[in-house]
Amino acid sequence: MKHVHADRYIWQTSRTVPRSVLIDNIAFYITADKHNQVHYKKGQSILVEGDTIRKIMPARQAVKLRRQVDLVYDASVRSGVVVMPGFVNAHAHPPMYLLRSTTLLHNHQATTEEALHISRKVERAMHLSDQIIAALGDFTEQQKFGTTTVLSHYHTPAATTVAAQQAYIRLVDAISVASKTDPSANIATATKALRTHHPLLTHGITIHTLERVTLRELQVVQKFLARHPKLILTIHCGETLAEVEAIIHKHQLRPIELLAKAKLLSPRLILSHAVHFTTDEIQLLAKYKVGIVHLPTSNRLHKSGQFQYGNYVVAGLGNRIALGTDSVISKSKLDLVSEAFQSKLMHQDTQRPASFEELFLMLTSNAAHVVGLGKQVGRILPGYKADLTFWKLKDRMFMPFDPTQPETLLGNFITHGGYTARDVMVNGRFVITGRRHNLVNESELLTKLEQHHQALRKRVKV
Repeated sequence: MKHVHADRYIWQTSRTVPRSVLIDNIAFYITADKHNQVHYKKGQSILVEGDTIRKIMPARQAVKLRRQVDLVYDASVRSGVVVMPGFVNAHAHPPMYLLRSTTLLHNHQATTEEALHISRKVERAMHLSDQIIAALGDFTEQQKFGTTTVLSHYHTPAATTVAAQQAYIRLVDAISVASKTDPSANIATATKALRTHHPLLTHGITIHTLERVTLRELQVVQKFLARHPKLILTIHCGETLAEVEAIIHKHQLRPIELLAKAKLLSPRLILSHAVHFTTDEIQLLAKYKVGIVHLPTSNRLHKSGQFQYGNYVVAGLGNRIALGTDSVISKSKLDLVSEAFQSKLMHQDTQRPASFEELFLMLTSNAAHVVGLGKQVGRILPGYKADLTFWKLKDRMFMPFDPTQPETLLGNFITHGGYTARDVMVNGRFVITGRRHNLVNESELLTKLEQHHQALRKRVKV
């Protein structure tokens, strides 16, 4: 991080990367507590040492620490900031970032399958350099909207891991073992990718859809997971009726029956979309505490159907639902806050609408648990990683609000938000300062993205 000459940042050292940061006199911070209840705290200070939140205290108790840390972030300047945990995107396809404007989704005469056929054609023509620059574009856009952890559901770990290191974002890299785009993806290729390590990387595996695999292959995946107990498995499942019917035709079983037969139902399983499941299937998912990723904008755009939020909550899976953006062919911009708002709208006329606090949990603590990082990120608590987002309080997304009811801050944020964060900290390091990325030259990045996009268009006529 470059030294910023601004009254908000008070440097006590010549180090370019501070080892200790005091986030002092915060107007409000919002977080889930250890019981997963949302709390609103006022006038607090947070001590970050290395990559970890060490202490949270009233601001008056932090005065003596101001001379003991490398950097003081004065959170009271210009009406102050609202601090939240970094958001967790539980379903994304980062290397697809170059596919913007290549599909026919803007054309009402094109079907979803026609658009996806085009996207797969383009994806297969991408080189590694395309995939890296695309993933970097994706990650940096997500960071600007407050996302600090991303689950990548794709088949190119060589690209996603490099881009994640450059952007400095926490990555759960779910490596494909069965892909529509890459027919060569299998357990052997995934095993090689698992040898890659860096501090912000955890691994998982993914199956694109259950219609891509046999029961025998699912049983091989189950044995593989048994040998790697820290891995998660994520699958597109129940997204469309056509997909469910294809699974029944191939396996003579419904999707969840098939997963049960393969002994894959567990808290380590994540099902994305999860639109077309029966009540009995949802109850079985609840029994095994399977993670569910709701993708409201993608479902609406692709006309996939209505996610049954109330049925999941009644079954006991309310705290196992996360939100995801999907890819840029399924969403206009990669911010999770608009997904929360879309969820609010989608379910407001149902018997069990989603509250603002439930939506916040889907962005933070619930999502962290779903992707397997529930004891590390998603909360502002001592011992958790210092993944934090900073939002100007004096901003149209918050004001006016009722100071006697700070929950109005959260309601305003989800309803009127979708702006870029002022500052973003990942693993104790300021990645974004004053809405500018400290590690990536965004002007150069945009130029490279356009160059790669145009070259890709020439290779594939779209």
